[in-house]
Amino acid sequence: TAEVVEAELRGLVGSFESGGPAELAEAIRQRSREDADAVYLLANAQGRAIAGNLRDWPVTAPLDGSWANLRLIRASTGRQIEIGARAFPVQGNMRLLVGRDFRAQRGFEAALVEAGAVALLTAVLLAGASGYILNRIVMSRIGDIDHAARAIVAGDLSTRIPVRSGGDEYSHLAVTLNEMLERIELLVVELRTVTDSLSHDLRTPLTRLKTQIQRAADSDLDEPVRREALGQAADEADRILSSFSAMIDIARAEAGAAREQFADVDLAPVVRGIFELHQPLAEDLGVKLSFDSDGEVRVKGHAQFLAQLVSNLVDNALKHGAGGGAIAMAVRRDHGAAEIEVSDRGPGIPEEQRASALKRFGRLDAARTTPGSGLGLSLAATLARMHRGELLLEDNQPGLRVKVRIPLAA
Repeated sequence: TAEVVEAELRGLVGSFESGGPAELAEAIRQRSREDADAVYLLANAQGRAIAGNLRDWPVTAPLDGSWANLRLIRASTGRQIEIGARAFPVQGNMRLLVGRDFRAQRGFEAALVEAGAVALLTAVLLAGASGYILNRIVMSRIGDIDHAARAIVAGDLSTRIPVRSGGDEYSHLAVTLNEMLERIELLVVELRTVTDSLSHDLRTPLTRLKTQIQRAADSDLDEPVRREALGQAADEADRILSSFSAMIDIARAEAGAAREQFADVDLAPVVRGIFELHQPLAEDLGVKLSFDSDGEVRVKGHAQFLAQLVSNLVDNALKHGAGGGAIAMAVRRDHGAAEIEVSDRGPGIPEEQRASALKRFGRLDAARTTPGSGLGLSLAATLARMHRGELLLEDNQPGLRVKVRIPLAA
């Protein structure tokens, strides 16, 4: 505004210098008609208007050319206005005032306040509507979770949270929670199965153990027979302890025991060590045990648990697949994963029974006559999951091929 007033003053001074007071007065009249926001006043020494759009000279206007904010009466409309202006004496007996009306600025400020109020009101209404809609959506999703949780608390472990289409974060959360619920249901079912299996499978060895102890306690028995009975009792106790030891190992593996001790482990020497340990037993059974490796195959894991995993697979193959005369062990890399393979040429496991063979105390009818607790493959599968891997049972045509896939170390 000050720059516009300064430009107006330069123009009027030029008119005065070129044509005197008459031309200055004519320039002021013309500009007063063309610019509604401009304020001009050329007055005589008594303050009476000669030209311009103000009635009288404002008594508060300084004549030193300094900027001043004034409240005046516009001659053309008779209304009070607020202006910013500068005033100068002209030839000693006249005065010149040039300024700008603040009406446009005040109108802009009023429009800004009005727009801000409308925007604020709109924002409040939109926020309220958005909050209501979001609350309905969130409470609906939470209601699904609450309904499923109440059903599970009531005993229905098969209940799952509905997964709605859209792929939003609530859908991802529902998928994750459903996976957790499936895992919990599996563990509860396995716990019930273990309880039932323990009461069923341990009844026979405990009965035999009691029988052998009672037999050994018979004072009429000869010493050699007594020793034989005590030896059989000790064997039964060892088998029972072996079953409980396997159960403890499975529980430790499922609880993630020793996971903080995981380190880079080369599987080749681990599997080779199990091969060398079982080779004499395989020779005694007339089985050709072979080993093959792709060289260094590193995974993130626990060397002792990995050795136990491989040992369980070889023990299972020697118990049930020795009749085929050959057992092959191998370690290799395959599509970003380490693969441990133990295959035999025995009777194998039918495809429809492989899932049962991986359960605790899962024993096929053909294996009932061989020593064992039915925990070997179950423990191996648990140890594989502990290392973020999986255990697969496949047909070796003939025989059984067991593969364990574990992610390679970074």
